[in-house]
Amino acid sequence: MIGRGTRSQAACRFFDRLPNGKKTEFKIIDFWQNDFERKTDIPTPVEMPVLVTIFNTRLKILETCLAQPESEAFVQAVLDLREQILRIPTDSFPVRRVFPEIADAWEDTFWTPVTWQKIEFLRARVGPLLRLAAPIDVAAETFTSKVERLKLQILNASPSPTTLESIVDDVSRLPEFVLEDARVEPSVKLCLSHELAKASPKALTQVIRDLAPQMKNRRDRVSAFLKLDLPDFIQRRGLISIGEGGEQVYVEQYRRRVEERILKIVENHSTMAVIRSGGDPTDLELIELERTLQRELGGDGIELTPDKIRRAYGLKVDRFLEFLRHVLDLDALPDYSVVVERSFARHIAAHQYSADQIRFLRAVQEVFLQNRRLELQDFYQSPLTNFGRNAVDRLFTPAQVQEIIGLANQMAA
Repeated sequence: MIGRGTRSQAACRFFDRLPNGKKTEFKIIDFWQNDFERKTDIPTPVEMPVLVTIFNTRLKILETCLAQPESEAFVQAVLDLREQILRIPTDSFPVRRVFPEIADAWEDTFWTPVTWQKIEFLRARVGPLLRLAAPIDVAAETFTSKVERLKLQILNASPSPTTLESIVDDVSRLPEFVLEDARVEPSVKLCLSHELAKASPKALTQVIRDLAPQMKNRRDRVSAFLKLDLPDFIQRRGLISIGEGGEQVYVEQYRRRVEERILKIVENHSTMAVIRSGGDPTDLELIELERTLQRELGGDGIELTPDKIRRAYGLKVDRFLEFLRHVLDLDALPDYSVVVERSFARHIAAHQYSADQIRFLRAVQEVFLQNRRLELQDFYQSPLTNFGRNAVDRLFTPAQVQEIIGLANQMAA
């Protein structure tokens, strides 16, 4: 019983039962989810947050197509989500403990119709349990995550060059026996052509089916934690200006400065230590890493900005977590926007908000991501005024508004 074990000495009544008559420390032995029948030669399943990332991306596809439930993308997303839910181990203790509250997601009736509230429920209550799923093909799921992300981007008419390049890189590193296999040839040709940027949801689903299982056969790269090595597609010549004095630094020299500082952060930051050990950092830990990156990379001698990232690395990013993920080729590290979205999703799931309130909060989320802060006056300015003049006063109480601002302040970086 942890409560009793952590009581201070002042709460003790029988000092003769304490070691040396006093209490200076305590030990908690945690047998959580240990399998004492497991044979020693069976590898321990790794909990992979990438499954949750895939789940959340598919939920975004549902949101994008919610007004078109008969569309190809919507129908496929529902099928994929339900298939993922079946991977949740309902016989494990953490799931059994909450299953009565989430069991509806396993029923056919839950999915007819799909609503905003159900999507938020799935995001906050069901998706996180996919961390318990095992076994997992890490390479396949990582590739699946990229393709699902591209599917969403194409639906929003904004395919990311970074996502496209990553998929092309993955496919190009497959061995010849895969690239020359006639059964997957259409998917390979699609991924290695300009048509990938406008592929249909059906075609991208087929890419996942054909190529994701083959990703374990990719030619390996040197670990990013040992050597930072991006594709050599940027211009190595040219100068970057740093500081008020306008110090001129060659691009190659500037990259060395950035990468040396990154390696120092990777070596010493507690969040990176969690990731290296195969753990899953909390959102607060990820936000703290974003703050550290902003402080260390945005400070004297480097002054890294989105424009300098584009010039030195050829990457179009505006968040430091996203930049670190690309530089280290570390798909387990989410973007800052994903961390913010998860926090808003948990907040929404914890309240009985209406559909109008949820839509308004989604807009608030975008305002926060754009400004990196949220203040009371932001609720009365564009784009939030698109919901009507003083919409925040109509939709939320003053206490709820302050709670939302407090949530934003906790995530500010």
